Order: sequence, then C-alpha cells, then structure tokens
Amino acid sequence: MNVAVLNTGLFADRETVEEALSELEVFHEVRRCDATRTSMSDEDWNQVLDVLLASDVVISL
Repeated sequence: MNVAVLNTGLFADRETVEEALSELEVFHEVRRCDATRTSMSDEDWNQVLDVLLASDVVISL
C-alpha cells in the first residue's frame, strides 16, 4: 500500500500518528510531503500532487 503523509502543521497530536506511521513503514511505502514550507515552487507543488495521486491513502497532519 502507498501512503502519503501531508504535513500541514494543523494536526495537534502529530506525535501519536508519527509513531503509528513508523510501524507502518516496515510493510508499506510511506512518502512524506511538507506543505508548511513558505518557499515552495510550482515544481514542488507538482511533486506533492504526484505523490498524493499515486497514493492509496492520504494522511494529513
């Protein structure tokens, strides 16, 4: 399973989810995208969209 993790900086209990994701990474591909950067270019956003579209599950933090 392909899992995308989109870091938005809006999720309060991020640590708990990150612990669960670290266990999930043993068996599945987990790709992380950081949307909190203020200097993201159009190419950076295109890469984020590619990751999201290729994923079976999207988790927003």
